[in-house]
Amino acid sequence: MQAGFPGTTYVFITLDGQDRKQLDGFEARIKLIPQVQECYLLAGQADYLLRVVHKDSADLEYLHSEVLTRLPGIRRIQSTMTLRTVKRTSLLPLSFK
Repeated sequence: MQAGFPGTTYVFITLDGQDRKQLDGFEARIKLIPQVQECYLLAGQADYLLRVVHKDSADLEYLHSEVLTRLPGIRRIQSTMTLRTVKRTSLLPLSFK
């Protein structure tokens, strides 16, 4: 839980195109949305992965329907809600042995 935001959801975003102008435009806008805690450009089926926080399901629904879907160039949004955190660390492994 993060300061009054008990929900965490991962959101996969697929854009209509992947030209530099469209990627730059999406990235500039996504940086302005405070609920988006992390944003990653992906290689694979979706173009971006977001980690968003929300207060409840109504808050998530608003973020989805009134914020994310209104961004230009969005083709698809797919969300996966977390049930609980099993492991979260910032420690890096010293080796793989």
